[in-house]
Amino acid sequence: AEDEALDEKLAELRERFGRPPNLIHVMWDDTAFGDVGIPAIQKVRGFETPSLNQMAEEGMLFTRMYTEVGCTPSRAASATGRLAIRSGMYNIGMLLEQHGMSSEEVTLAEVLSEEGYATAFHGKWHLGDIEESYPHNQGFDEAFFTGYNQILSLNTAIAEGANASIGLLENMLPPDPYKLDDTFVTKGWVQVAEGTKGGETRQWGDNSHENYLKIDPEAQDRTLDFIERSVAAEQPFYVANWPNMTSFIPNPEKCSVARSILQDGLQCNIDPFMERLTTKLEELGVAENTLIVAMADNGPMSHNPPPGLGMAETIYRGGKGDFTAGGVRVPAIAYWPSVIEPGQLVGDIIHEVDLFTTFARLAGATSHIPTDRVIDGIDQT
Repeated sequence: AEDEALDEKLAELRERFGRPPNLIHVMWDDTAFGDVGIPAIQKVRGFETPSLNQMAEEGMLFTRMYTEVGCTPSRAASATGRLAIRSGMYNIGMLLEQHGMSSEEVTLAEVLSEEGYATAFHGKWHLGDIEESYPHNQGFDEAFFTGYNQILSLNTAIAEGANASIGLLENMLPPDPYKLDDTFVTKGWVQVAEGTKGGETRQWGDNSHENYLKIDPEAQDRTLDFIERSVAAEQPFYVANWPNMTSFIPNPEKCSVARSILQDGLQCNIDPFMERLTTKLEELGVAENTLIVAMADNGPMSHNPPPGLGMAETIYRGGKGDFTAGGVRVPAIAYWPSVIEPGQLVGDIIHEVDLFTTFARLAGATSHIPTDRVIDGIDQT
């Protein structure tokens, strides 16, 4: 009966809008369950996210959304609907790893492209530094992405000067009489790149900390522009915006009461973007035909975090890298004004691989899901 009701609702929306629903996945880093969507906890933690909290009130707040234990495995799982062990993407990718997600993997972007969706990726990809792993070579029509993680902010001159990283930038250091060779990890890498499906990959900006701080604002602008273009073309769209959220170099201009890196990133980067995003969808008249899932990629970096990070166990024990609830149980919200009834607090067990199958079902694209491999995602519509 529930399936029939959903199918009727989807048919109604398709008749009204002339196309299947738009799908948006926003996924940021390292946030404990309870840190988003529960204002009382935020008061204790010293920050606020009014836009995300409103989405939770007007949509669905998950209490048992699970992920993989770290950035790279979590992103691989979300992209493929498969546990990271299956794709070989179970380690956290670092500079010049010369490894990445194989072209043999089938991503959600590829599945939805087959159904006629416009697809875009903007933000922290973190799924490898080999060409086949780049998002525009993994099904996305356009991509603006970082191949690595926020440690990029520590591979900069400002970080070297502050001893936040030591010995990585030769030109800033006196000669080292003990140096064995010229193999330095920071040589020949790219901070952020862009490309279109099947096209060349181009570096965007340089490897400075100043450029790093421009990545999320640029990614957010590109997401909104992509949405505008897709709506104008009357084409259903899927966009993944996975923010870097923060630099590991603390910003001297504090924003939250906690004045910490995580809290400032959530309050003054992620949350304002969610307000811009929902406002844009309303302005374009497609809010009721658009599902947004907003969530963290894993638990907090609570073990030996950088100074001033502000990440800590909030409700559950453990953090990033732990197979405990604190490491893999994250805040997550689903927001779809015409479909999801307001005020839902859900206790069902959901895993991020389920988004792959669920989004495909909503798009009418399940026939494009590969059958020659294990797909772990379950349809959670």
